[in-house]
Amino acid sequence: MTTKDKNTQDDWLIKLSGKAALPKPLEIGHNYKIEIEGSITEKKEKDREDGGRVYTWIFEPVLVSVINEKGERIKAKDVRRISQRLRARCYVYWKNNQIEQDFEEWYQRIGEKMIINFDEIIGFVLK
Repeated sequence: MTTKDKNTQDDWLIKLSGKAALPKPLEIGHNYKIEIEGSITEKKEKDREDGGRVYTWIFEPVLVSVINEKGERIKAKDVRRISQRLRARCYVYWKNNQIEQDFEEWYQRIGEKMIINFDEIIGFVLK
C-alpha cells in the first residue's frame, strides 16, 4: 500500500488537440479571443515521483470561432472528413454512456445498423 505525503497533490490538466481551417488569414501582432466547443476524447493518468498523480484530459475541437479585437467573429471549419467526425461522435457517445462492449465491435454494429436502416434515417433527417 502506498501512502501520500500530506503536501503531495494531484495535477489535473487539459490538453488541446486538433485544428480548424480558417476562411481567411489572421494577423501577427493582433489579439484574438478563441471560443471552442468540442469533446473530451481521452483521459491519461500517470504517477509523479513525489507520490502524486497527473491526470490529463484530451480535448478535441468541433466548433471553433476566432474573435478579433473589433469583436468580429471568424468561424473556423472542422477539417476532418465526415467519416472521421461521425466515428469521433460515435466514440464520444460510447464513452459517455459507458458501453461495456469493445468500441470497435460496437462501432461495427452501429455502422451496420445505420446501413440497414438508411432509408429511415434519411426520412428522419429530411423532416
